[in-house]
Amino acid sequence: MEQGKIKIGVIGCGYWGPNLIRNFNNIGEAEILYICDIDEMKLSSIKDNYPKVKTTKDYKEILKDPDVDAVLVALPVFLHYPIAKDALLHNKHVLVEKPMTSNSEQAKELIEIAREKNKVLMVDHTFEYSEPIKKIKEIVDSGDLGDIYYIRAEWLNLGLLQPDVHVVWDLAPHIISIIGYVTGLKPESLNAHAKGYIREDIPEIAHININFENGVSAYITTGWLEPKKTRTMTIVGSKKLLVFDLINKEESVRVYDKSVKIIKVDDIRNVKLHYKYGDTISYNIKDVESLNTMCRHFVDCIINNKKPQSDGESGLRVVKVLEKIDESLRNNAKEITLI
Repeated sequence: MEQGKIKIGVIGCGYWGPNLIRNFNNIGEAEILYICDIDEMKLSSIKDNYPKVKTTKDYKEILKDPDVDAVLVALPVFLHYPIAKDALLHNKHVLVEKPMTSNSEQAKELIEIAREKNKVLMVDHTFEYSEPIKKIKEIVDSGDLGDIYYIRAEWLNLGLLQPDVHVVWDLAPHIISIIGYVTGLKPESLNAHAKGYIREDIPEIAHININFENGVSAYITTGWLEPKKTRTMTIVGSKKLLVFDLINKEESVRVYDKSVKIIKVDDIRNVKLHYKYGDTISYNIKDVESLNTMCRHFVDCIINNKKPQSDGESGLRVVKVLEKIDESLRNNAKEITLI
């Protein structure tokens, strides 16, 4: 094994773990030392592709090894907190899947431990590292869209139905983190409605309305029972409209020079409007895997003692919103204030 590399242990080889392993394996400054899972078949499959990597069914073996610098936690949500906490207490840097924890108190504790241990704590908010989302942030920051009126997002597909969390905790973290990163706006209140059909107590469809500062609103739909995979977001501004479509690789970001404004008000029944129909711009955005960018950022933060873009505080902000969504769902879609 080469000296000077960041030695990594991966805990969890389910859906997302293999993607993390593949990407970190291609980073010159990193080395996968261990892979852990309780499923022997998954370990065997990983071993076939990465024969030099140690495998174990006991994650504590990774934490006890002084050669391991960092741990990747790719497990069900309820295990994020205990495993990440254990890793931090063993002086390991930690990258944890979204959402960061099951509640905000757990997230706060991880942040505090990471601070005390001077370790990097980062959350895998992958879309914050994607080239299309970076372009959207650039456009929003430029003021080209004018004042933002509202944001509408749809994150839909058929499955994967999660065993421990409902659809909001599975899909909404992506949207919440994107909106926070792109706009920098703080949520002030929200309400949500959800319903379960396959399993009544675990909703597969949810509608979420979030009110941000400056009068901006977000209307979000997440679903597990849709026939077509949809990953879209529309930002409606006073000057222009922006559409993000993750599935459309060739035109993932488009800006429409379209708007409507009042030019004269005679009375409540006589309002003259001006509709603008200008050009549509489709941006040529380089095709770079956002997960690879995120993984490289994690390694860079460890090597250079930098604060991650999606740090523990970022993870906490998302978890707080998810908690308030749950509160609204428990209270028949009641509007909940975020403090």
